[in-house]
Amino acid sequence: MNELWKKLQKKEWDLYLEQGPVGTFSVDGLKGAEMTGQIINNFIPHGYCLDVGCGALAYPSYMKAAPNVFFYGIDPYEGEERDFHFEIGYAENLLFSDGEMDGVLFATSLDHVVDPVVALEEAYRVLRCGGYLFIWASLRSNNKKYQRWLAAEKPAQYDTYHMWAFTEKSLLELAKSFIFVEKVPVRKTEAIFIFKK
Repeated sequence: MNELWKKLQKKEWDLYLEQGPVGTFSVDGLKGAEMTGQIINNFIPHGYCLDVGCGALAYPSYMKAAPNVFFYGIDPYEGEERDFHFEIGYAENLLFSDGEMDGVLFATSLDHVVDPVVALEEAYRVLRCGGYLFIWASLRSNNKKYQRWLAAEKPAQYDTYHMWAFTEKSLLELAKSFIFVEKVPVRKTEAIFIFKK
């Protein structure tokens, strides 16, 4: 795995250990978390959803908002004892069979992966035909921090643990293997994108 990625993620993990389960490595309490769970619950009720980059929490709030969905989580960090099936692993090498999942979720995690193209190829592989891809992401096009990120010689070093930054256009292009279903705005620079295989 990319050494720069490991270094940046380790830095963020250390911050999480210092600060506790809020903010860093945690989407709980954010508006998008509950919205994401409700959307998943509507699209794949009683289905199986792989949460790629699930973070360190025992049971994230988006999972609570989708009580009938069976979640599997994968993340490079062990974190807390999980209240769902969890494996240590990477987005670019999912440890699941072809067509095994009804849904795949990237909840504010696609911008952390080493290679988003490979991560989405893996998501496509493990999704059943007619399954759904959910991407909850920040959009950076008009954001001053994003403009500085683009200008940096090595962007990942500028923005600590974020390896990538997406505009709506770049995200849609990245997921072009999927059928775009819907964009659900969370706030001005954040949305949940729904795609179908």
